[in-house]
Amino acid sequence: MTPNRRTFLRALGAGSIGTVATFSGTAAAATTVTVEGAGEDIWDAADGFHYYYEEVSGDFDVVVHNTALENTDSWAKAGLMVRQTLNADAENAMVRRRPNGEASLQWRSAAGADTVSTTSDGGSGESEVSGGSITADWLRLTRSGDTISAYGSTDGSNWTLIADIAPGEIDFAEDAYVGLAVTSHSAGTLSTAEFESLSGLSPSSNDDVGDVDVAGSVSTSDGGGGSGDGGSDDGGSSFDVDAGFADASWFDDSVTVHRVQEVTESAVRAAFEANGPRLVVFEASGVVDLGGGDLSITNDKCWVAGQTAPSPGITFINGMIQVDANDCVVQHLRIFRGEDGGAAEGADPMNNADDTSNVIFDHCSAYWGRDENLSVGYNTTDTTFANCLVAEGLDEPEENSNGSLVGNGAQNVAILGTVYAANNDRNPRLKDDTQSVIANSIVYYFDKAIWASPGAQSSVVGNAYLGRFDWSDAIVKGDGSVYIEDNIVADPGLNGRTFCSATQLGSRPLWPSGLTAMPATDVESHNLAYAGARPADRISHEQRVIDNIRNRSLDTDVSDPANAPGIPGDEGEVGGYPDHGGSTRSLSVPDSGLRDWVAQWALAVEESGASPP
Repeated sequence: MTPNRRTFLRALGAGSIGTVATFSGTAAAATTVTVEGAGEDIWDAADGFHYYYEEVSGDFDVVVHNTALENTDSWAKAGLMVRQTLNADAENAMVRRRPNGEASLQWRSAAGADTVSTTSDGGSGESEVSGGSITADWLRLTRSGDTISAYGSTDGSNWTLIADIAPGEIDFAEDAYVGLAVTSHSAGTLSTAEFESLSGLSPSSNDDVGDVDVAGSVSTSDGGGGSGDGGSDDGGSSFDVDAGFADASWFDDSVTVHRVQEVTESAVRAAFEANGPRLVVFEASGVVDLGGGDLSITNDKCWVAGQTAPSPGITFINGMIQVDANDCVVQHLRIFRGEDGGAAEGADPMNNADDTSNVIFDHCSAYWGRDENLSVGYNTTDTTFANCLVAEGLDEPEENSNGSLVGNGAQNVAILGTVYAANNDRNPRLKDDTQSVIANSIVYYFDKAIWASPGAQSSVVGNAYLGRFDWSDAIVKGDGSVYIEDNIVADPGLNGRTFCSATQLGSRPLWPSGLTAMPATDVESHNLAYAGARPADRISHEQRVIDNIRNRSLDTDVSDPANAPGIPGDEGEVGGYPDHGGSTRSLSVPDSGLRDWVAQWALAVEESGASPP
């Protein structure tokens, strides 16, 4: 398996021009422009939004089809804007569309003035339509001389005038910025809007305007699936769901799609416990409190696609997610167990049950376990952890700050591209008669790393061991047998100390077919970019841990390894349970090509600027 396998849409980050297409005054009808924007609103005396624009001189006539707008708030907005400057309080006019499909015109008559609209008291007198708005998904904004006009349509041919704003009400200079504007009406949350059939405009720049808390982006795609300039790039993690021994060959277009439309334990449980081959998608995001209990997948052939949830995704707290079935994939979920999340013994945030087979955990964040954080059941076969963030196992006298346990007899375990951070021990623990591959993973701020028990065999290749604070044992220890290749130790370095005290093998005892490990020197940059539930849409607890690794923030001068100050004893020491909000949106799930559809959704939350399907 080689790095950068997936095809994704070339995208523009905030403030960049990049390689987006230039349309020579009109965009091809098949081109889709995706704009992600945050911000409190485009309203009052100052705005917060993302803007994809060009500077225009004199008259213009711009048309666009707004095909989708994520419902982060009922007053999220997408539309066409003319703006005098890029300052937050600038004079502007916008033909806007809300998630309910209503289109109307709003404007700020001068810099710093309050905004009014055809639906507000201060601007309703300018409206040409009853109530100030119409149902429309086609939007048109024109300038003729000094008059700004806004129109809406349901077909792109028959236009209804919403309002004319004449000189005196608003006055623009000859040159102004014209473009696509999107606000989520929810600071720190991105709203995704999609536009097609853009004409009369060739935007080449994009920026966040005002306070947004999280950066927006722009990406383009054409009908052939390429980037705006006709090319394509590869992106995403080096490790796909099939990179280990487990695979998803059972998954095809015949699966049943289960939609989770509300962020409740009961709604998720119904999908997890359903019968038959199935795909679980999420039309809502937010935090689910498990109340100290377990939430299990109990029937075979289940693919949980957490990447389909709107920003900032699905987060579970105060409990455990378990796969107690065969042939399952769990992607792009977060789980924070915590001090009250059940008895300490066996209190993992996430694992697969004993005797299960062919289970994949990909891009999951598992925190605050009271035993381990992410573990493999006993006597299992073919389990993969790929691109996971396994962090901050709680460290109190009745608890164990541990990363992962690979249970007795587990065969064909692959731990790939994963980050272990601030877990005292078991990074991972390989119990009796297990077979495993640990490749291209990071262990940061730890006492003990790999412990291989009698009969255990493991290939340990291309890993990075960073910020160790106790050296009483070798990094790889125990009575098992391991093959060691291209591992690095840094900050502090090995400095003559023993890396491996276990029996060393002359060749790999097992290795997934087609897997190619990257050099250990590349692992830190790769894994910090791609590990965890939504690398392009991380919440604060995830970003905090990633920053700790990147900046080596935790002090390795530890007097008592059993009580390292960088490992929390309970969730309150690091800010408490996540309480991010959420939003809803409808998903259009195709009848065919489901595997590609799921992969593109995954890439959209893994690669900054990549577009959903």
